[in-house]
Amino acid sequence: MPRVVVKAIFGNIRFQCQRCGSCCHHKRPLEFDDLIPAEQIEDFWRSSNLIYLTEKDVHAISNRTGMRPPDFVDTLYDYSECYVKIEDEGRRVILDLPVLKSKEDTTCVFYQEGCSIYSVRPIACRLFPFRVEEETLDNGDILLNISYNPTCPGIGKGKMVDRKKLEGLVAEQFLLRTEDISPHIQKLNSSGEIASGARIYRTLPGRGRKRSSSI
Repeated sequence: MPRVVVKAIFGNIRFQCQRCGSCCHHKRPLEFDDLIPAEQIEDFWRSSNLIYLTEKDVHAISNRTGMRPPDFVDTLYDYSECYVKIEDEGRRVILDLPVLKSKEDTTCVFYQEGCSIYSVRPIACRLFPFRVEEETLDNGDILLNISYNPTCPGIGKGKMVDRKKLEGLVAEQFLLRTEDISPHIQKLNSSGEIASGARIYRTLPGRGRKRSSSI
């Protein structure tokens, strides 16, 4: 059974959010296609800034605001609570993970001179300026390495960062995302709808294009 190891790979630092809104601007790099193959994911993570949502995040925001998920969630395919799509007779498995929508100026739809959903902001927002790089080892183990964005003006201010608390938040996010995806993968596998040797893709939503799939 593969293990998942979460580790903060930085020394002691201080951080206090300055509520400046710099992390509330979403970046969708133009050099990537709508479907991003696994070998490009690492480069995509480093050059983009999207707020990925768990299903728990979606429900919390919807309950807090009274908005329907499609009004604030971006996906490449029509929104549903199934984030796994297949194309090309099962040879392409596509993870269409939901992200927060952006306004024309690239700010989050909930940014109004500050965060209007701060009490229920997504885990991804609570993590910033800390970021997670996922690495799969040869034995199948998964490393979730936590680093940080040194350009954030809150770095070096406030209290010392609680590394254990931060690692717990990353572990919670990974578990919730796994729970959002795994049942759909298992169902598609058991029904034979995923072809042997299928390639896995991630989506880049929010550029005004929609796709359709068989699932």
